[in-house]
Amino acid sequence: MRAERAYRSWRDTRSVSLLGMGTALPGEPVSTAQLLERLHTRFEVDVRRQGLVLAARLGIHTRHICRDLALRHEGPRAGDSNSELAARALQAALDESGVRPNDLSYLIAHTTTPGRLLPANIAQVADLIGYGGPFAELRQACTGFANALVFAMGLLHTPDCGPVAIVGSETGSVFFDPPRAAQNSGQLINLIQMGDGAAACVLASRGTTSAARVSHVFHGYAGRGLAPGFSLTTGGSDFAPTPGAIPEFVHDYSSVAEHGVGLFAEGLAAVQQLGIDRSVVDYFIPHQANGHMASLLAARIEVDETRIFVNADRIGNTGSAAVWLALAELRTRLHVGDSVCVLGAEATKYLFGGFHYVHA
Repeated sequence: MRAERAYRSWRDTRSVSLLGMGTALPGEPVSTAQLLERLHTRFEVDVRRQGLVLAARLGIHTRHICRDLALRHEGPRAGDSNSELAARALQAALDESGVRPNDLSYLIAHTTTPGRLLPANIAQVADLIGYGGPFAELRQACTGFANALVFAMGLLHTPDCGPVAIVGSETGSVFFDPPRAAQNSGQLINLIQMGDGAAACVLASRGTTSAARVSHVFHGYAGRGLAPGFSLTTGGSDFAPTPGAIPEFVHDYSSVAEHGVGLFAEGLAAVQQLGIDRSVVDYFIPHQANGHMASLLAARIEVDETRIFVNADRIGNTGSAAVWLALAELRTRLHVGDSVCVLGAEATKYLFGGFHYVHA
């Protein structure tokens, strides 16, 4: 917990128990070919050739989306809104952990695509699961999990704190405007790359050594002075309201290519400073930017590709939900005592974060 060069990074070696996890993905998986064919037949937007080339380059074959792409502008399907997905994931995590909603001492959420700006998305999630306690929501993307853990660690090490739940969720497909896929290559990449979904975990103070363990949390900032690499246009009190303006995600791909890789170096430095021996870590979960992350990172972090877990090839980049979705799936393959090191990265303003997980 000290200054690192020009950046500040938070590090906490304390541990908590992970009691359960849950996930929620909207609808059936949609292949890239299906997605591109829908744009062609419904909107007369033919980007099939370019889209398939991009999909191969990104290594993303399928994803789940919360909308039907039946209309140019449409909301989520019934049951697949951001709060509904978050509530399903959270309820599944509570069921696995054996914790009732009102046994929670606190509920923390993180998302960049809330159902509404106010009240917080998590307020509706709380109502959906019948939770009557305090909550907080972080407006954060791919390292929201790390920031949520920073605060959960503090809560769980206060006297008499009960379980704390965290849920990350994204429904960014509603911001995609189909004709823009032919007008702007960045929007086509967004269509191919991104997916919707939610995932949650229930944490508790270390009351037993038989539970899975989360520890060595870190979170830091490496984007001072840099323009955002990923942003959402329109909205916010900095901008004059524009009738008919549609929010749109924008990537500064050249900036992300230049500065994004350095976030993993920052993460690895934090891991080393926390005393985690990379040689004995069984698996690594990187930011799920694309389906090729294992091959892209193997040499950089000096581990075999088989030790790097990636599911973005099947569910896309799910932003704030990505790390929790990856860990929840990987846990089904782990043996008691296996360990996982998470290396999260976020291009919005170049953030990094992660933690160490030991399975039980």
